[in-house]
Amino acid sequence: MMTLKKVMRKSLAPQKGFTLIEMVIVLAIIALLMLIIVPNLNTQRKSAHERQSAALVTVVQNQAEMYINDFDVKDPSEVTVKLLEDKGYLTSKQAKQANDEKIQTVKPDKNNAKPAS
Repeated sequence: MMTLKKVMRKSLAPQKGFTLIEMVIVLAIIALLMLIIVPNLNTQRKSAHERQSAALVTVVQNQAEMYINDFDVKDPSEVTVKLLEDKGYLTSKQAKQANDEKIQTVKPDKNNAKPAS
């Protein structure tokens, strides 16, 4: 008789867990949050890549200037990314990124630039 009472109590007790409607609402909220977050992440990733590229340009050009000063180079156009890597002024990772992005080692000279006609 005791076991029958336990069975009846378990079957008549309220069920624990989520209803289908509650799950749908939770999934809808998660979907809305993802719609807001994902485009923002892509924008931030693009912005971070642009900042990283600008920083790499600065590093390469500063290291080229240091090489020019250290070795008293007369023609700055002779300095290449490969030369800077070989002499230890750039790491192999920096050199690879600079080559991939076609970064110039010498800063464009604003004073000698020809005006556009």
